[in-house]
Formats: sequence, structure tokens, C-alpha cells
Amino acid sequence: MIRNNAATSWIGYMNYLKQQTIDPEQLTVDGLEGIMEVNSYFHAAFSHSVPWLYLLDYTTGRYLMVSKTMKLITGYESDYWQQGGLNLTLERYQKDHLKLFNEEIFPDRLEILKKIPPAEHPNYVFSYNFQLKSRSGQPVTLLQRNCFVKSDESGNPLLSFGVVTNVNNYTNENPVIHLVEKVTEGALLGIGEAVEKKTYYIQKENGLFSKRQKELLLYMADGLTSKEIADKLFISEHTVINHRRNMMEKCNVRNAIELVAYAIRHRII
Repeated sequence: MIRNNAATSWIGYMNYLKQQTIDPEQLTVDGLEGIMEVNSYFHAAFSHSVPWLYLLDYTTGRYLMVSKTMKLITGYESDYWQQGGLNLTLERYQKDHLKLFNEEIFPDRLEILKKIPPAEHPNYVFSYNFQLKSRSGQPVTLLQRNCFVKSDESGNPLLSFGVVTNVNNYTNENPVIHLVEKVTEGALLGIGEAVEKKTYYIQKENGLFSKRQKELLLYMADGLTSKEIADKLFISEHTVINHRRNMMEKCNVRNAIELVAYAIRHRII
């Protein structure tokens, strides 16, 4: 795995790989052509929901495969996107979303991959929502699920195979949810066991706690139960539970004890 901190951003990482000598054998993947053919077959019947598929070579920044269905999502022909490669992707990425993925999400992915044997990388699916500018210039909210089908012996990911779906009608740009799942071997991009989930915010102020949530935290720190806090604040116990769950997502902790510890450590209370 790379050791240079400057190379751990998404863009820095691929620039790093371009300077390395990669064995072509490491970049061969069997079976993906069949998946692309199935995608084209269902295009006519399910044009409203068929995802856009791609295979991205991290060593060159080129798309080795792009399904024709991407035109339904972005307005661009697949050949145009394939020729434009990573530079076109960077150009069409919503600025704030690119900054978040480049500087926070992708480095987190590298840290996760460090803990996984390279041979098992294809068995982990990474999902997150982001925004891309369509050909018309309008932002489109997308859900991307990808796995690293090829990595080198040091665990550096080389090839990313992904599925991108339009989720404009299901979610907005904030927050960005990054989910990592372990799937059964051979079930490419299937649904598996969640091993890590983290919430990010495009606008950092959206990650802060409200005045009411800070009040709730103070009572939690005093050891009050959800029912007791509800009585103190004249709200329902269900509302207290929802506030607690939302705060846990905002600071990526697993339970109430970690939440209070986080609030104290960051001088929120």
C-alpha cells in the first residue's frame, strides 16, 4: 500500500499509479463483457431504471468500458465519456462533491482496503451518493456501487468496476452516505453484510448539533433515560430517540456512550 500522504487523495492516487510500472496481467478481468451485454439487452424494456456500468483503469485514468445506458442518466454518449476519461469525470463532478470524495471518502477507502487481503478486494462493495452535472448542466444525484476487481500485491486498487443509478427522486445531496459491504465470493456487486457506514456533509455546518440536541446531550451526560429526557424537554420519547440516532450518524459513533464522549471531547457540551 502506498505510503505517500500526498497520493492518498483520489486524484493524487491515480497520478501516483501513472508513474508506476504495472504488469498488464494485473489489468485483465474475465466475464465483464457478458455483464455489459445483459445491461444493453434490458435497456429497451427498463430504460427508466437501467444503471450505467463502467470499468475504470486507475493506472491510466481511462474508462475501459462504459455502458450505453449512461446517456439516459447524463445525456452523454458512452463513447464520448470513454474518450474523455477521468478528465471528463472531474469536469462534470459537482465541485463540492468532488472535493469531498477526493479529500475524505477516497482516503478512507484506502484505509479500509489496507485491512483487507488484496485477493479479497473484489468481495467488498463501496457505495455512496454524489452529484454530477448532466449534459444540460443540471445536477443529477447518483448512487454509485463499485468494487475493486483488481489490486496489486501491496493492496493498491488498480481496476474499479461500478454501477451508477439515478436517485434524484429518492435523496438529495446532503448528507453523503458511504457504505462498505462484504459480499459472497462471486456475487459481483451483490448485497452483503455491512462492515462500515459513515456519514459526510457537503456543508460542514449541517453536521453540527441543534440547540435542542445540545440540551438533550447534557441530560444524556447526566445519565437520564430517554423517558426522563422527554419529560424534561416536553417532547415524546420517540423524538428523543430520533434526535439521538441523528446525532450518532452525524459524528459516526455506535452508541450513546460514544456520543456523549464525542460531545465532551469536541467541547460541544
